Amino acid sequence: MYGLTTIVGRFLNFLLVPLYLSRLNNAAEYGEVSVMYSYSTFLAVVLSFGMETAFFYFARKKQTEGKTADVVFSTASWFLIFTGTLLIALVYAFSEPLVAWAGYPGKMQYVQWFAIILAADALTAMAFAWLRLNEKPWIFSGIRLLNIGVNIGSNLFFLLVCPWLAENGHTWVQSVYSPENLINYIFLSNVLASLVVIPFFWKFWTRLSAGFDKELFGSMIRYSMPVVVIGLAGMVNETLDRVLLKKMLPANVADTEAGIYSALYKLSMVMTMFVQAFRFAAEPFFFKESGSEQAPKTYADVLNWFVYACGFIYVATMVCLPWLAPLLLRKAVYYNDVRGMTVVPVLLMANLLLGMYYSISIWYRLSARTSLGALIAILGGGVTLVLNFLFIPKYGFMASAWATLAAYGSMVLLAYALGQRYFPVPYNVKRILFILFGAMILGMIAQTYNEVLPVLSYLAIPGYLLMIWYAEKGKYADRKNH
Repeated sequence: MYGLTTIVGRFLNFLLVPLYLSRLNNAAEYGEVSVMYSYSTFLAVVLSFGMETAFFYFARKKQTEGKTADVVFSTASWFLIFTGTLLIALVYAFSEPLVAWAGYPGKMQYVQWFAIILAADALTAMAFAWLRLNEKPWIFSGIRLLNIGVNIGSNLFFLLVCPWLAENGHTWVQSVYSPENLINYIFLSNVLASLVVIPFFWKFWTRLSAGFDKELFGSMIRYSMPVVVIGLAGMVNETLDRVLLKKMLPANVADTEAGIYSALYKLSMVMTMFVQAFRFAAEPFFFKESGSEQAPKTYADVLNWFVYACGFIYVATMVCLPWLAPLLLRKAVYYNDVRGMTVVPVLLMANLLLGMYYSISIWYRLSARTSLGALIAILGGGVTLVLNFLFIPKYGFMASAWATLAAYGSMVLLAYALGQRYFPVPYNVKRILFILFGAMILGMIAQTYNEVLPVLSYLAIPGYLLMIWYAEKGKYADRKNH
């Protein structure tokens, strides 16, 4: 249910992308949207202070000690209330220099709205975490879908309904709508969606009466600070490339390059949604299973089937790319870019490796070795930064795509090596490599023959399913012989 809700939510939000691309004037305006959201992801990591992961760890620990988890929830929530209020106050006080530094002088409302979004989301993330810990998927799903519905409904109202009303002589709409800067309404819709869910957690806010435990907070912050570093390094890999494209390329092409790259990134949306859904559902599951003797074998099985599923998504996306790109990206400036079509398989594989990293790296959370997790993340962030700085001026967003792949690949290798030392898991490396390389080869065949011989391209999908059958047949044969 957690995974399904995340997939459905991200898919519905993704359907807004064609709306944005069709309503905004050009790729540069969409680049403006993507750059602002890139900045926000970094602030979101800092503002959350890793409290969600700390909550899972210490709530489980408190329950083991026979104590209530409410004090953990209350302590983390009071801290986030304080930091969120402080963020809003500082941003409103320094809006002008902040938005000028971001590259959009005069648009103070951008940073003000994002301060509200970030503060609200950090706080409600704790309530969502409580629902996940206590296995309340239906309530979780209902509130998440409300948030998504308000965001989508607001976007449709401002970007479709209001223009139609204005064109048909309904002058009253001018009080809430102006066609001069549609980007405002994209951000404002997010503000409304973030705020609307807060009252629906009223039962959870009653748990704030448990107070603020200073000693517990000290332990939580020591555990979570490396998680913040991990999160920041992760954001370097996931979103900093848009910011660097904005900062490092000439001003007349920077927003356009960022806009095209962000749009192309959306073609890996099924992979991204699946990876995020997996992460959302897997973290509490891994914590729950950690006390079982079968935990290492369970973790290995999870990774096997995760790779099977992601390999299928990779191949299917490459097969469907010729009609999927025009359908989702809407304007030829995006899908007719020759460079763009070559980076799609790179971004798909990068997201697959990111999902593998989430699964393989669970050992440092379970063993409270978050400082080692931070080192891995810093290495990945360093790879991203170095490759982007070296190659963006010459290759533009092509450099960003390959840097992302290199970063996640290095993180997977290091997480696996350290994990086998501190928390050994019997991963079937040969089978995983067989599936990964097979998927890449079939994806290349699909991309090569999509235009020339589509039938051969479509055969890549049953070909991949045969690979899974072969891999599983070999596994069962091994068990029988054993």
